[in-house]
Amino acid sequence: MSILFDNIRLYMAGAFFPGQKVLVEKGKIAAVGSKILKTVDETIDGKGKYLMPALIDAHTHLGLFERGNLTPGSDMAEVFQPITPHLRPLDGIKMRDQALEDARRAGVAVCMVCPGPTNPIAGQCSILKTNGNSADVGLIVEQAGIKICFGEEPKNTYHKQKKAPSTRMGVAALIRETLMRAQDYAEQKASKKGIRDRNIQFEALLPMLEGRVPMRANAHRVEDIMTAIRIAEEFKLKLIIEHGTEAHLLAPMLAEKKIPVVLGPALVPHLRFELRDKTFESAVILMNAGVEVALTCDFPGLPIEALRIVAAMAVQFGLDEKRAINAITENPARILGIQTRCGQIKKGYDADLALFSGHPLDIRSKLEMIVVDGELFRF
Repeated sequence: MSILFDNIRLYMAGAFFPGQKVLVEKGKIAAVGSKILKTVDETIDGKGKYLMPALIDAHTHLGLFERGNLTPGSDMAEVFQPITPHLRPLDGIKMRDQALEDARRAGVAVCMVCPGPTNPIAGQCSILKTNGNSADVGLIVEQAGIKICFGEEPKNTYHKQKKAPSTRMGVAALIRETLMRAQDYAEQKASKKGIRDRNIQFEALLPMLEGRVPMRANAHRVEDIMTAIRIAEEFKLKLIIEHGTEAHLLAPMLAEKKIPVVLGPALVPHLRFELRDKTFESAVILMNAGVEVALTCDFPGLPIEALRIVAAMAVQFGLDEKRAINAITENPARILGIQTRCGQIKKGYDADLALFSGHPLDIRSKLEMIVVDGELFRF
């Protein structure tokens, strides 16, 4: 299907430009400009409306947590085994869940989906589009990192079971021990002798140990972020900080080490001790220091519809509109490693577009249409 968005206010280079056109063909952006002459299947009059890249949420549990939070429908985490790097979201995502429709209605076309934060090594992270009737259809990247968790969640999960690890020290020690054993496994596998029996947990960790995918560290407090940095440096791992509630207190260090932060969910109250220093000013503090930041609603921590609201709140607390929009489009695309196909409106990029009745950061603006991989959804 070919689509022409005509006479729109188009988001490019950090601003909205009126009188622009965007041509969509075969799931890709075929042309961008003010003078596009082409016969298409559908022309959409965008007078007075705003077209931007569809939103990207770089940290969710979308499709793993079904509506209603019924135990049979929750596949977020294995809570009786602390080391689970072999868990794949692809095997648990339910694309027919209402959350996927909600994501499209919120203007979200791309999500990173990961297991819950209960285990020190929680599992693999996958990136998918919000269209399609199965995770295989929507999948972009199956292995986009290993989620490794610090702080209260893993500590409390196993303390309640009267099992180790039940302290921050125990969590870090178990992570180190597992990574050491995985390194030994890799060395043996590469040796002439090789291995007789493969280990699914260590096999899942090899892409991270080899530097092909990042360690995605679930960490809120300064102390937990520092532990994540130490472990990443000890094992020479690429590092992304997930949540980063107190990351703004380490902004210069994170900028110097070029460690990006997927920040949020900012709209939750101070429910836990590790959230006590949460502030809406985190985004501007981190960005002013030179840290790359993507905003997240951490669904189901917040409704997926909250992503645009989180960006607007960041503007209220000092962030400029350009960087706020980039924090839910371009920045998460770079952090997820899909920046050559998503996050911007450019020729050759995936046709992931969101059309709003007004400025996207104005909460009164309604999403009228979203295009995901060239598939048009009207609301």
